[in-house]
Amino acid sequence: MSWQSIVLNQIFRLRKRRIVKTDPRAIKAGYNKLEEKTEKTLKIPTTTEHRVDTLNGVPCEWMIAEGAKDSDQLVLYFHGGGFMLGSPPILHRPLAARLSAKSGRKVLLVDYRLTPAHTYPAPVEDCSQVYQWLLDNGYNANQIAFGGDSAGGNLVLSVIQSAREQSLPLPALGICLSPWADLTHTGSSIQSNKYRDPMLPVEILELMALIYGKGHNLAEPKISPVFADFSGFPPLLVYAGTTEILLSDAERVVAAAEAKGVTVESKYWHKQAHAFPVMTQYLPEAREAVDGMADFINRHMR
Repeated sequence: MSWQSIVLNQIFRLRKRRIVKTDPRAIKAGYNKLEEKTEKTLKIPTTTEHRVDTLNGVPCEWMIAEGAKDSDQLVLYFHGGGFMLGSPPILHRPLAARLSAKSGRKVLLVDYRLTPAHTYPAPVEDCSQVYQWLLDNGYNANQIAFGGDSAGGNLVLSVIQSAREQSLPLPALGICLSPWADLTHTGSSIQSNKYRDPMLPVEILELMALIYGKGHNLAEPKISPVFADFSGFPPLLVYAGTTEILLSDAERVVAAAEAKGVTVESKYWHKQAHAFPVMTQYLPEAREAVDGMADFINRHMR
């Protein structure tokens, strides 16, 4: 475990104690302040093209490294943030830039609608609409990879379900980073890692789940993909940290997929924080994780 991870985990623990647990507006305000501070220090290579676009009415951002500009393949990436945070996806730009450079593919970040104003199924619909746009505009499904962290990892699995329901071709593969895949929070790590997780308070997740799933059963498979039928899913790569309260979510996604014969690769990273690959600018483990994602893409997309 790198010294950078040790320091960041300690910072996360201090912030965790101060997080407001009951007011969504306070949660959003705190995150927005963090984004404002972080945006000033983000380092995106000058050779990487960053372009804002709107596809099927959904705002998106392209991150295209120098070596990916002529690629006819892409990674459709869904950011995390509890379905409440992360718009625009500022904090995910460095990850997207590195993934584009390492994989040689374009990366498209989807800026889907967020709670509390937009609850389920709005994020699934937005991400599905962007996927549909790609299919309608020259991309074959085998040219598209899905990726996402936390709530975005949930969306990877939910949008695949949605595509299957509509008899659309499925993407070439899916990558789930610390997937928040059980909004009923019945996994064992919710309790066993409650005090070990440096970042996420259980109470915050419970609040965000109730807001996102308003009016729906939180055990619905497209809200909590651990309960989904993974039949016919493309190959999956799943990462999580060993001290996350969502570790069980990742493990159960792997088990459910393997039970249906899906090709799955997983890695559980020693004491890494929730969705740590997003922090490529700070953590050597994050850079290693993104390199592993690129390798997975290169092996499953031709």
